[in-house]
Amino acid sequence: MPLKILLIESQSAGSFSMKSELLNRGYEVTIAHSPRKAISCATADWPDLIVVNNSAGSLNVGEICRALDETQFDFPRLIVSHDEAHNHSPTNTYLPVPYSPRQLSYRIKKALGDQSQRFLRVGDVTLDGVKRQVKRNERVAYLTPKECKLLHLLMEHAGEVLNRRTIMKEVWETDFLDDTRTLDVHIRWIRKKLEDDPSHPRYIITVRGVGYRFAPQGT
Repeated sequence: MPLKILLIESQSAGSFSMKSELLNRGYEVTIAHSPRKAISCATADWPDLIVVNNSAGSLNVGEICRALDETQFDFPRLIVSHDEAHNHSPTNTYLPVPYSPRQLSYRIKKALGDQSQRFLRVGDVTLDGVKRQVKRNERVAYLTPKECKLLHLLMEHAGEVLNRRTIMKEVWETDFLDDTRTLDVHIRWIRKKLEDDPSHPRYIITVRGVGYRFAPQGT
């Protein structure tokens, strides 16, 4: 799936807007024009990257970054500005204006860092491997390390039937299959956090006598 970017810029950015530039690179872009809207979009969309575009010099970058800090999601941020003082935090990545396409690509990659694979998105389900949370629409739940690893495996192979041996090998690092109740229990726990009705699952489907399948759009 394309990289999901939350672009924060002035409503009057005009020719300084980065929307077209980012869309042309194949990114999925959501735009916010205020700190309140930025928080709302970040919480709802779980973006891979937040770009704060102050090319027009009309944003209060510090206020926006402080608002984003309150979400406690720690989404990577790229600050685009004429003034490096707007960098706000050493954890942000700064891109000076003017910049070249190559510089933008490099800074986006640098901003993402080791979080480039943080989110796994399949249909309306998003898995956050850093925070170990899963989101479906507005529903968010925390996962244990094993639940997160198991759900990641199933989502990574969405639409495929994974047999019990494969799952036990990948998640529990064992070939022992005499007792797979642990797997069934973890599936049940994940269903309680993901499904509307865990007794009639739409996402994690049991394939009797074989294993499990993650349905990309729900059944």
